[in-house]
Amino acid sequence: MSNPEDSQRDVPRLFIPGPVEVEDSILQAMTRPMIGHRAPEFSVLGEELHTNSQRLFRTKDPVYVLTSSGTGGMETAARCGVRENVLCFVNGAFSQRFFKVCASNGKNATRVDVPWGQAVKPELVREELSKGDYDAVTIVHNETSTGVMNPLAEIAEVVADFPDVFLLVDAITSAGAVPIHFDSLPPIDYLVTGSQKALAIPPGLALLAVSERALERAETIENRGMYFDVLAMHKSWKKHQTPSTPTIAVMQALKDRLRMILADEDAWFGAHQQKANRVREWATDSFGLFAEPGYESVSLTCIENTRGMSIADLNGFLREHGMFLSNGYGDLKEKTFRITHMGAISMADTEQLLGLIDEFVGKS
Repeated sequence: MSNPEDSQRDVPRLFIPGPVEVEDSILQAMTRPMIGHRAPEFSVLGEELHTNSQRLFRTKDPVYVLTSSGTGGMETAARCGVRENVLCFVNGAFSQRFFKVCASNGKNATRVDVPWGQAVKPELVREELSKGDYDAVTIVHNETSTGVMNPLAEIAEVVADFPDVFLLVDAITSAGAVPIHFDSLPPIDYLVTGSQKALAIPPGLALLAVSERALERAETIENRGMYFDVLAMHKSWKKHQTPSTPTIAVMQALKDRLRMILADEDAWFGAHQQKANRVREWATDSFGLFAEPGYESVSLTCIENTRGMSIADLNGFLREHGMFLSNGYGDLKEKTFRITHMGAISMADTEQLLGLIDEFVGKS
């Protein structure tokens, strides 16, 4: 999936958690003639997106296409999926964001902190749910700030033992990198992903899978807002429309990407795993992995800066060679760096990046 015409690029190749590299064929899809969002042509596009999104998530429940970042899907889940009390597990920057989204929408949000780099364990979820009267719980499946992938299936099994507790999942950087079979898991009520991550198209869209019982709960919740009202989404979804004017060009790119993934899912998901395996192997030999063993992300690798090198200087060197990776997030800046496995980067691209890092280390 390498990007052609690299010689014409005036910006570096992206090895960051998002936006990710997008190949020219997908970018070209965005140049198709504009269509009216209330025209029959749009309903044809919407029907294909809805059907193929359901196929990707292995679900019969609706999957809405939102014109927003993934955070918009999180806000929908918080506004429409939480009655009053929500338990938020925080083991990184983006699970902390989910907590803030819930609190800023007036929900009684209780946070449980887990050390960054550690996974949220099912037994902890059970212990904390047993302590209070919660009606929802939030989990970030893949925490890109730390390179940790939480055990979603095992956590969902625990939450299922609390029938009145809804599970709200940020899968923004995992859906598309690993298979998520929505209907085969214990009940998940909201699951959101973003277009500029493992789906590898430009920013501007969020996909939101929602359970039937979540729609029923939403009917009982006041002040769902307007833009992120899941019931408005559902009303439009049944007509293969959207409540408000969508980003049609990016939806054209999504159409092509979903077709590509579904044509050979084994190859698509396998490529992410192969790059993850290679980068972990290299990082273990040359530095160290930040994530707890056994819970390493497939979407990206977070690497401990055990050599104490300047990540800013490393990126300056990489830019000279047309590449760019991600520094550590927040307090982890300069202490870690991150290499994505998402987007239109091949194994050869990844090998080139690792070789350049080795060259920089040798010069340091």
